[in-house]
Amino acid sequence: MNKKYIMPLALAIILLTLINGPITFAVDTNDTVTVNINISAVGTIVVSPNVINWTLLQPGSNGASEYIIIKNTGSVNVSGIYMTTDTITVESTNPLPTADVTAYSAAGLIFVKNSTDSAHSHAGRLEWNLSSILTGEELNINENTNAFAHGWYRNSTGNEYLWKVENGTDGVCNNTGTIFQISSIPENDTTLNRDITVGASTCTTVTPGTTWGTFTCSTGPLVGYCIATANTCDKIYLYKYDMSSQFPNCDNSGSLITDNLIPGSEDAISIYASVPNGIPYGDTTSGTLTIVASY
Repeated sequence: MNKKYIMPLALAIILLTLINGPITFAVDTNDTVTVNINISAVGTIVVSPNVINWTLLQPGSNGASEYIIIKNTGSVNVSGIYMTTDTITVESTNPLPTADVTAYSAAGLIFVKNSTDSAHSHAGRLEWNLSSILTGEELNINENTNAFAHGWYRNSTGNEYLWKVENGTDGVCNNTGTIFQISSIPENDTTLNRDITVGASTCTTVTPGTTWGTFTCSTGPLVGYCIATANTCDKIYLYKYDMSSQFPNCDNSGSLITDNLIPGSEDAISIYASVPNGIPYGDTTSGTLTIVASY
């Protein structure tokens, strides 16, 4: 064979062998996908449970404490959490002259406490004007007063404290010159106390408002509360954690929960029902506690 064909033939045989045999290639089996997600700024809280019942409570007793969980289900921090009640709306007329339990708002019988409070406080309680002057009552009404209210501040302890409101400017009880007083000495089963001039609490001058005026007292049974007096001179409203715009400024009002709740976190408050003496039997009108947060 001609030598000049030997090398090409050998090369051809090698190439055919490679083609007919297994061939392995280096392949890149990894790759990446970049993802981006944007979260909307949403402020949302959820409270649970949303219904709480107390049954067969006797006058002068408290129901068992129940917890309400407040959870931040949104995407931003929430703070300044406060509570309002519908007591004023539901209990729109004076229930005292009736024996109708539905004239009373359940929300007005609720006490509330956050995780740092040492004691529970009224969530939002109305106390109404008595229809007549009590036997042995001494109110010391100013001779220039033309509208006033008087009544008992009552709670489940059996102690009742006499209070009075006298009108201010324009004959209403939410304006400059309005007077609020409450006795520091209770009346109960063993002690009669109907003289408001003895042991009267020290309370501020009124902060005027559109519908309500507000007071605070440095002594007596309502220390730490805001006392709102209605322009109609027929009722007072006791609260601590209501920061809604329906009331004028009150130094004792504040947030129910002061810490920020970051997304996904929660806090808890404790509530219980408290029934004073002298409430008719049956079902009160259901009340609503509204928890409000800002972000």
